[in-house]
Amino acid sequence: MPDGRRKYIRAKTQEELDAKVQELLKLQSVGVDISNDMLFGAFVQQWYDVYKKPYLREKSQDITKYVVNQYILPLLGNYVPREITPMQIQAVMANMADKSNSLQSKVLIALRDIFRAAVENGLVAKTPVSDRLKAGGKTAEEKVTLTPNEEAALLDAVENLRAKTFLLLCLRTGARRGEALALRYEDVDFDAKVVHIRRSAIVKEQETTISNELKTKAGRRNVPLPEDLEAWLTEHGPKDKTGYIFSTRNGKPLTLSAFRSMFRLIARELPEKHITAHILRHTYITRLFEAGLDIKEIQYLAGHSTVDMTLSVYTHYDRASREAETTEKVRAAFA
Repeated sequence: MPDGRRKYIRAKTQEELDAKVQELLKLQSVGVDISNDMLFGAFVQQWYDVYKKPYLREKSQDITKYVVNQYILPLLGNYVPREITPMQIQAVMANMADKSNSLQSKVLIALRDIFRAAVENGLVAKTPVSDRLKAGGKTAEEKVTLTPNEEAALLDAVENLRAKTFLLLCLRTGARRGEALALRYEDVDFDAKVVHIRRSAIVKEQETTISNELKTKAGRRNVPLPEDLEAWLTEHGPKDKTGYIFSTRNGKPLTLSAFRSMFRLIARELPEKHITAHILRHTYITRLFEAGLDIKEIQYLAGHSTVDMTLSVYTHYDRASREAETTEKVRAAFA
C-alpha cells in the first residue's frame, strides 16, 4: 500500500490472486481507498447521519430509515461497498417486485444517493446503480375527490363529535392531516374569520409531537373561516377557546392509533369510496376550482410550494368536468 501498510488478499489459485491484485490496483488508480474495508451497512449509517438526518423532517427521516432497513441492508449490508455489483442492485429491486411503484422509487432514490456519496468518499470507483434501472410496481390509484352530494351525505352521516369536527375542518380549510391535528383554538381567529396554519403534528403510535416546520414554506398560511365551520367550533368548542382542537383526555395531540380510530368513524359512512385525510384536502381544492378562484389564490390556500402542484389537482378536476359535459352533450345529441 502507498502508506506502507499491507493488504492481504485471499485466493484459491495463483490466477485468481493475480486477477484480484490487478482489480485492486485498478481501483486504487482511480482514487478508491482499497485499504478501507468498512461494510456497506456501516457506511449507510454514516451516510444517513451526515447526508440525510440533518436536512430531513422527522417524518422523512422515518421513511428513509424504513426503506434502508427493510429493503436495502438485508441484502447488501454485509458487503464491502466496492464489491457490490449491478446484479446485486438488480436483485434488491427484484426482491420487491410486488411492491408499489412509490416504494420502489424510494428504494431506488436511496440507492443512487448512497452510492453517489460512496463515490465522493472514495469507497467505489463508480456506482453500480444503472441509469437504466427503473422502478416498477403498481402505480397508486388516482385520488378521487368527493362530489358535493357525497360531501353533504358524509357530513350528515358522521355523528361522533370529534370525527365530525375533523371532517368539517378538513373539508373547509384543506388542512393536511398533520396541520389539522396541530391546530389549537387559539389559531382560529373568530373576529378576522381566518384559521392560522402555523404548525404540523408528527403523528406516531406512542406520542405525537408538534413541529413549527411545515411540509413546505408555503404551508404557513391564513385560510378563510367558512360560516358553517365557525358555527360548529363556536357551539362545540370549549368556552375559553383554548387547547388543541383534537386532543386526548390529558390535553395532548392525538396519537396515530387515536387518529385511526377517529377516522374509521368517517370512512365507514361511505364504504364504497376509499376516503383518506388527503382526499378531504383534494375535495377542498376541487371546490375552490368549482367556485372559480384564481389558480394563484388556490395555490396559496392549499399551501402548495409550486403552482404545478395545484395544476395537477386542476388537471384531474378539468378532465372529470369535461367528461361530464361530453356525456351530457352525447346524450342530448341522441335524445
